[in-house]
Amino acid sequence: MRHCLHQTRFVWLLAAWFVCFGNLDAEEPSCSWMVDGISDASVMQSVSLHPGDGIEGIWSATSDGARIAVLPGAVPGGARSFADSYLLVVLKSPRAAILPGTVIGWCSPAAKSGFYDARLFTKCDGRRLSSPKRFTIRINDGSRLSLIEVRDGVEFVAWRLLPYMFRSVLRERRERPRDLDGLLRVWPPDAENPLKPRYL
Repeated sequence: MRHCLHQTRFVWLLAAWFVCFGNLDAEEPSCSWMVDGISDASVMQSVSLHPGDGIEGIWSATSDGARIAVLPGAVPGGARSFADSYLLVVLKSPRAAILPGTVIGWCSPAAKSGFYDARLFTKCDGRRLSSPKRFTIRINDGSRLSLIEVRDGVEFVAWRLLPYMFRSVLRERRERPRDLDGLLRVWPPDAENPLKPRYL
């Protein structure tokens, strides 16, 4: 009888967990939105008044030089977060259609120090960004962030089914590491790891 009671409790707990947390991505935004009144000055004031854990500030994208603000903020639509969340917001973009204040994604701290779980929009249709995909943000030092796309899914490797002598001698090789794309700090400057060392 006790065994059945414990099983019943377990099933109810499992069902409650699934209802609450089983579909965390269902409510995440599918396209970008705007943050009003954002500028370099407002970002500097916000970070100065409420300093965070080192990711907050103004950054420049290594790919195109876009200026990105990383600020504390909530994701609309009721998307759940178990930790502090940050918004990545455009301050200046090389694309004229992408206006200042456009949110390009969001992130929250991971369990490992210096790492963040992120969702970034990967498609641009005029002024709207869409197709959020999962990324890992890694703080390499106080002045550099790496953006690494998370590739989920199942990979079928047919050659593992064949005897060793019939395996292909060709293998895909990637010369460029995956963690070279990212952001460089603009403000506040990191005294310990400056992007441009000062010479005496």
